[in-house]
Amino acid sequence: MNVLILNWRDMEHPEAGGAEVHLFEIFGRLAKKGYGVTLLTTRFARCKERTVYRGVEVLRRGNNYLFNRQAPFLIKKLLKERRFDCIIDDVNKLPFYSNIRFPHMPCGAFFHHLFGKTVFQLTNPPMALYVYLTERAYGRKYGKSLCCTVSKSTAEELVRLGFDESKMSIIENGIDTDIYCPDDSVKREDDLLLYVGRVKKYKRVDYILEAMSILGKKGRALRLAVVGAGDDLSRLKRRSRELGLDSRVDFAGFVDEKRKVELLRKAAIFVNPSEKEGWGITNIEASACGTPVVANAAPGLRDSVVDGETGLLYKENDVQSLSESIEKLLGDDSMRRSFGGRGRLWAEKFSWDASAEKVERWLRKIVHEK
Repeated sequence: MNVLILNWRDMEHPEAGGAEVHLFEIFGRLAKKGYGVTLLTTRFARCKERTVYRGVEVLRRGNNYLFNRQAPFLIKKLLKERRFDCIIDDVNKLPFYSNIRFPHMPCGAFFHHLFGKTVFQLTNPPMALYVYLTERAYGRKYGKSLCCTVSKSTAEELVRLGFDESKMSIIENGIDTDIYCPDDSVKREDDLLLYVGRVKKYKRVDYILEAMSILGKKGRALRLAVVGAGDDLSRLKRRSRELGLDSRVDFAGFVDEKRKVELLRKAAIFVNPSEKEGWGITNIEASACGTPVVANAAPGLRDSVVDGETGLLYKENDVQSLSESIEKLLGDDSMRRSFGGRGRLWAEKFSWDASAEKVERWLRKIVHEK
C-alpha cells in the first residue's frame, strides 16, 4: 500500500513536536513492513527538498503559513506522477480537507487533540479566533469520513462537533517500554516533583508552584524540576521568585532522553496540570518508570491516568485540590508503591508496535470502504 500523509512539519523541523513523533513512530514501522509512505510537508530554513527519515519519504514543498491552501495543488501534481492508495490528513493546527478536495480518493484524518478555547492562550486573538472557528466546522467537513484519534475524550469532543461515532477509531499513542522502565538502583527523592512538557500558559505549570506554596506553609518543603521550554518560562520564573521558591525550582529546559528517564525514576511524583491534552503521553512515560502521577482531571489526562490505581486525578483546574492530592500521595508510601507497580502494568499496554498494528488495520479499512 502507498500512503500519502499531510502534516505541517516533519521530525527534522525546528518546531517538531508530539504529532511528528507519533507520525514517524507509526509510519516508520509500516515503512519497515514494506508500505510506501510519503509525507508532504512544509519547508524550513536550509532544509533539503527531499529526504528519507526512518523509511518515510519526506517532500518539503509548502510554506509554513499557507500550506493548507497550497496542499491541494501540490497533491494534484503528485497524483500525476505517482499512484497512492490513500491520503491521510494528520490534523495538527489547520486542516487540509483532502476528503472534500479529492472525493474519488480513499481519505482519512487523524486528530491528536482539539485546541478549543485554550488556543486563545497560544496566539494572537485574530488567529486564535480563526483556529477556534475552524475547529467548530470540522464536523461538517470531516464528520462522515473515517477518522482516528488518540483518546476517548478527544473522540467525544469530535462527536459533539458532528462526527459520525461509527466512523471514529481510537488508537492511543505508544511509548518505548524498554527505555521507559523502572530501575531499582535509582533512589527516589521523596521531596522531588517533576513536570515534563512544553512550557505554555495553558499547561498551568504555575499551579504546581501555587500548590508548593500552600504545602510549604504546612511545613512540607518540596522541590520541582521543570523539563521543557516555551514562552511561559519568564512568567513562571517571576512567579517562583514571588512565592519564595526560586531556590527550590529547577527550570531545566530541554534535556536528552537519558536525562529525562533518570528524572522520571528519581521523582516522587510526576505532576501534569495541563488544562487540556489529546492523550497525555508523559503520564504514560512516568507510569512506565514506576512513578505515580497527579494530574488535572481534564480531557486527555483523565484518559491516561487510572484514578486511584496509577495516580490521582484532582478536581479540574483547582489548585487546592492539586495540593491536597500531592499531600495525600506524599504522606502514603504504600500508595505510592502501589501506584508505581500498577502504573508499570498500565503503561505496558501502550507500545508503538501495538499502535502501528491498529493504524495498519485502520488504513486497510479506509481503502476497502472506498
